[in-house]
Amino acid sequence: MDLFFHIILTSIIPILLLTLMGVLLDRWFHLDLRTLSKLNFYLFLPAYILKSFYVTDLTHESFVIFGCALIILFTNSLLAGLVAKWQGYSLGKTEIVRNATMFSNIGNLGVALGTFVFANDPYVINGTTPYLHDGVIAIIATFIIQTIFCNSLGFYQAGKGKLTTRDSIRTVLHIPIMYCVPLSILAHYYSPIDVTQTIIWGPLDIFGRCFVGAAMLTLGVQLNRTPWNFLKKDVLMTSALRLIGGPVLALAVVLLITMYYTPLSAIAAQSIIIAYAVPSAVNTALMAVEMNNHPELATQIVLATTVLSSFTMPLAILLAYHVFPL
Repeated sequence: MDLFFHIILTSIIPILLLTLMGVLLDRWFHLDLRTLSKLNFYLFLPAYILKSFYVTDLTHESFVIFGCALIILFTNSLLAGLVAKWQGYSLGKTEIVRNATMFSNIGNLGVALGTFVFANDPYVINGTTPYLHDGVIAIIATFIIQTIFCNSLGFYQAGKGKLTTRDSIRTVLHIPIMYCVPLSILAHYYSPIDVTQTIIWGPLDIFGRCFVGAAMLTLGVQLNRTPWNFLKKDVLMTSALRLIGGPVLALAVVLLITMYYTPLSAIAAQSIIIAYAVPSAVNTALMAVEMNNHPELATQIVLATTVLSSFTMPLAILLAYHVFPL
């Protein structure tokens, strides 16, 4: 119980405070959400990923994490489809529920959560944070898989097939992080120059450090502009799939991979579970609005999962810590 409250104090409350600051700033100054989103998506997040992956040595475990993320992603899709069929949802409504269940807010909330979790006790040793880098990298690895499919398959599902295969591919090719990962890996392994000693590393490091705070502020602005009306059966059922089914499914997949394929480190296993404990991605609501496919339902699911995750995320972190102890 002490660890539970410690997680809330050191990880959940700081995230809520950052988000609250976004809410307050938007109420006082009416911030430009589109500008904030572009700064996050085209500057801060790419810089964060470039910096993180450049100093990382990819291992066999990194590709196992990619595989786990894919298995969890499509199993979530199957579960959402079964629940939607059981409830008799229309095709359009089914795809909105599927998107909200498959795609979580790892980019905004997952990375920030991992940063706070692995930078505090019980992960601090002699005043250092030896698990922080590996934990965040594992979360980013799941985020890459989510981003690729959210911006291709997610758009296709939100439009009930309105986007052609060519349009989906074109959408993916416009995602900056798709180029950041291979670029940083190529520079890490094949560049004769140490990028950390060049003039570009300073700005890259500064912009990368901005990401977590800016992402939380942006989430606060988004929440401030969303009407609160999520106490509905469809919304709460989908929220349960995302917040309870997500980490439980992630736990099951990691256990099966560890038992029957290859063991994962405790930090990697915990990170995967944490990544799937966060609320539905904001992009799922934006895609529903763009495609005019149950936009109110999609927005309320994002709001509900964001609010309710304040209670479920500490439990998921506690579960991950005890099932995969250090």
